[in-house]
Amino acid sequence: MERTCLIAGKSGALLTDVVRHRSEARRQPLVARSGQAELPDLPPGSPAPISWNRRSALSARSLLLHAQTTCGRIEEAIVIYSPVHESNPFHASTIVSIEDRVDAEVKGYLFLLRELVALFESQRSGRLVLAVSDRSAELPSPLEAAGLASFMALSRSLQDLYEGESLRVRLCYSTADDTDAFARVVAGELDVRDRRRSKSGWLTFPPRSRVRSVLS
Repeated sequence: MERTCLIAGKSGALLTDVVRHRSEARRQPLVARSGQAELPDLPPGSPAPISWNRRSALSARSLLLHAQTTCGRIEEAIVIYSPVHESNPFHASTIVSIEDRVDAEVKGYLFLLRELVALFESQRSGRLVLAVSDRSAELPSPLEAAGLASFMALSRSLQDLYEGESLRVRLCYSTADDTDAFARVVAGELDVRDRRRSKSGWLTFPPRSRVRSVLS
């Protein structure tokens, strides 16, 4: 039986490309998406994509229960984050728009990753890749910066706290427009078995590029 890979993120080019590359690696993709963008043709017999409501803690828990019921053991997961551009000036934002952004961009990923890590810890095995496609403006809006900084700090904390023999956590970051090439890197990180390679910090794409500082 093919190994199932849970792939979660906002609908878009990167999610689509990651799904395709993981399918080509003979994995059965189980897609949890926020939004309704088209996905590539999935391998025959693949489970239908799941709708993920990032604002709901219950949705995150239901997603993992559905994944286990549908596919059995889940040992691989890729979670994709890409900042949402904020067109309104920060001083013109409403309380409701700020609450919506925090619910979707901060709490939503906390809910999902809490459920994933709990699952992997209970199984005593799992591979997790956290991927950031940072195509934000050179000077992102405060709301955009807050969401991005939160996910990146959360990702690094998870790697520092949980990386070990039973759970492997990889971090991938890109500012490039070439989502297909970045997706190949992200999907391929699940297959890296060289324990001698440095496990700490962000793998950047293109190679030798830098992570833009959103935390300083």
